[in-house]
Amino acid sequence: MSIGEFSKRSGLSLKRLRTYAGEGLLVPAAVDPASGYRYYSPEQVHLARVIEALRTAAMPLADIRSALRHGPGPDLDAWERRLETDAVARRQALERARRLLGDHDHPLDTTGGAGPVQTTTLRCAGRSETGPGRQNNEDAVVHGERIAVVADGMGGPPGGEIAAQLAAALVRAACTGASLYELGAAVRAANWAIWDRAGRQPELAGMGTTICAAALLDDGGVAVVHVGDSRAYLWHDGALVRLTRDHTVTADLVERGELSEAEAPGHPHFGILTRALGVAPEVTVDACVRAVAAGDRLLLCSDGLVNEVSDAEIAGAMASEDDPATLADHLVDAAVARGARDNASAVAAHVAASPPRPG
Repeated sequence: MSIGEFSKRSGLSLKRLRTYAGEGLLVPAAVDPASGYRYYSPEQVHLARVIEALRTAAMPLADIRSALRHGPGPDLDAWERRLETDAVARRQALERARRLLGDHDHPLDTTGGAGPVQTTTLRCAGRSETGPGRQNNEDAVVHGERIAVVADGMGGPPGGEIAAQLAAALVRAACTGASLYELGAAVRAANWAIWDRAGRQPELAGMGTTICAAALLDDGGVAVVHVGDSRAYLWHDGALVRLTRDHTVTADLVERGELSEAEAPGHPHFGILTRALGVAPEVTVDACVRAVAAGDRLLLCSDGLVNEVSDAEIAGAMASEDDPATLADHLVDAAVARGARDNASAVAAHVAASPPRPG
């Protein structure tokens, strides 16, 4: 049937059908080489409805492509968890807004005036080194009293460096500590900005970056979002907790039991990303929120560091170093001393109590 007839049958506009065809999701069954007219088969109506249902569920096109390959299963389950996380974050933000709007005298006090409010802040320090294995540094680190970000660019000079710096700067500028949803939205906006710029500047084609960002929320928790293989660790109650999962081919193989952690570095696809900012107009962002208290410590780092320094060594350093700058220097220096094959970067962020303000 013609594209016009297929549009009527499927309920999708001509513009949307052309978009889906361009993304490789719903390719016409035939195209007249002389006229360029597109024709679809009746069997494709069902596929069109599946795609539209997933788009209504706000699933990015890249993830829809994966879901269509794998069928109902992990892809849809993962997206359902993501929707639940976003819904919780939005409800929390709405409740916070209601409290703030209802307290005109103390708009930042959400304790009901029960006395002094003890808040926390982040004491951060960052360090990034090119390393002996690279000619230029494509990592970016930024931090402040509420935010820490590490981004690891890809695509070669100048693209990788630009992508990483753009992502880190945009996320820092957009983050106020309002919610996990806000931080995730900032990362998705950075993804679009990188994608759009690469499309407008041919010399930047193919640029992208990983990102790992942690933000101190208004309620005292820490939100962590990431895309790629830059990592976040938390030192809490004398134990090291890894907060992120690498988006790489070998990490997927390890998770499925087809490869061990020890075997991963020797695999031919070690370091190959399955997800990054800037490679598509939309991206799936992994996110979590953790409760933290004064004395807890966070570490965000690029793969150039963790490929040289073990989790056991990271735990030892986080347990013993009280100064964030000393911790960041300790770990980056260790990676460089071992011949870092990639740029090595870290942001150390210690959760500290700030002076109480009147209730």
